[in-house]
Parts: sequence; structure tokens; C-alpha cells
Amino acid sequence: MFETAMLVGLGAVAVWARFRFPRLRPTSLARTVLHVAISLCVFAFVPAALALLLPLATSYAQVAFIALALLMPTLTYLLLSWVWLVEWILHYLNRGPRGGHPVSTKS
Repeated sequence: MFETAMLVGLGAVAVWARFRFPRLRPTSLARTVLHVAISLCVFAFVPAALALLLPLATSYAQVAFIALALLMPTLTYLLLSWVWLVEWILHYLNRGPRGGHPVSTKS
């Protein structure tokens, strides 16, 4: 239940950040894909960072704090980058027809 609530809550934060800070949105599809790749790489290194930092904790409260302090920002950035990617995909899908053969007016 905690994982689901955290995912829904951080997803809501990511959507809020998209609307609250529109200037953070990447200006092209390529930059958006770069953000997605960076967020996936950073998120993939969270277990390694936890393996280094958790043995330094002296109490269960510190363990929870370290785990949440690493996981929450990285997961929020991951979800925000995917919100941006879906937004760009929808932008390109909703542009309408983009060409084809010109139609003659003489027929």
C-alpha cells in the first residue's frame, strides 16, 4: 500500500510541477528524451547509493530518512520526465495532416 500511495503522490507532484513551472519543460523532443534517459540512469543508481549510505545509519529513523531522501526526488524527476515525453508525443500526434500529394484544382 505504501508503494502505491507513494507512486500516486509523487505522480501528482510531477504533474503539479509541470503546470507550476512551465519554463522547466524541455524545448524539443530530443531534449525530452535526454531527460528521460538521465532520469532512468539516476534512478538506476539509487540502489547503489543506498548500499553505500545505509550502513552508515545508526537508527531506523535515519535509514528511513536516507531511503526516502534519495528515492523521492529521483522518482519525482523520473515521473516528470515521462509527463514531458507524453506531452510531446501528444503534441506531435494532434498536429493533423502534414503533407502528401498536392491536389489540383482543375480536376
